[in-house]
Amino acid sequence: MPYREKKIISGSMFEVEIYPISLQEKNKSRKAKMKESLPKQKNLNEKNARKKLIRYANTNFTDQDLVVHLTYTDKTLPRTEAEARADVINFIRRVKRYRKKNGLPELKYLGVTEFCEPDENDKRKKVRMHHHLFMSGMDRDIVEKLWGKGRANADRLQEDEFGYTSLANYIAKDPKGSRRWIQSKNLSQPDYRPPNDCRYSKRKVINLAHNCDDKELFEKAYPGYRFLDCEVKVNKETDAIYLYIRMRSKESKEKVPKRE
Repeated sequence: MPYREKKIISGSMFEVEIYPISLQEKNKSRKAKMKESLPKQKNLNEKNARKKLIRYANTNFTDQDLVVHLTYTDKTLPRTEAEARADVINFIRRVKRYRKKNGLPELKYLGVTEFCEPDENDKRKKVRMHHHLFMSGMDRDIVEKLWGKGRANADRLQEDEFGYTSLANYIAKDPKGSRRWIQSKNLSQPDYRPPNDCRYSKRKVINLAHNCDDKELFEKAYPGYRFLDCEVKVNKETDAIYLYIRMRSKESKEKVPKRE
C-alpha cells in the first residue's frame, strides 16, 4: 500500500499530511476523482473547509492586523442569512472607502457569519446572528464606528506558536448549510506543494507513528522547521495509518503558547 505525503505552507506554519492511497488512485487523474459530494462526506467537507480558512488566516495576516467581532441590536437583527451577508458586505465597503480616502493599502479580509439554520427538531439554544472578520490593520476605533448595527469589537491579532490557528478554528466552528465565509480577492494562496507518493513506505510510516513525539526525528525529516505536534489515527479494519504533522518555520519569531 503506497502512502502519499502532502505538504502545505501557510505563512510560518508548515503542515504535513501522510495517508494511504491505492495503486489505482496513485495513477488516477485529479479530474477523474472530482465527484458530487455524498451525504456521508459532509463532515469531511466541513473539516476541509475549516482547514482552508485557517490556512488563509495564517498566510495573509500578522499581528499588525485586526480581528473584528460584529453583533446586532434587537432592532437591527436581520431576519435571514442573506440580509446578514448584505450587512457585512456594506460594512466592508465603508471600510474600503475610509482606507482609500486616507491613503491606506487595499483592504484584506476573511470573514464568517455565524447563523443557525431553523430546525424544529433541534431544541438547543439558537445562535444569535453575528460576524467575525480578520482584517487589515487600521485604527480600531474607526472600524468599530463604521459598523453601526450594534456592538463592534476590534482587537489586534496576537499570534501564538500555532499562528492564528486557534482563533481561526473558533471563528469557523460548527458550519451549517452553504459556504459561510467570505474573503477579499487579494488574499495570497497557501503554498500547496505537489504530493509525493514515493517518499514513505508503510514501514517508515509505522516508525513515525511509533515515535510521534520525537522532535529530532521530524526536524531531521523536514529541515528548517520546528516540530510542534503530530496526530496519529489508525483504521482498525485496514490497519491504515494517517499522520497529521504541524511544524513552524525556524526563521519565525519564537512564540510562547498562551495559557487557557
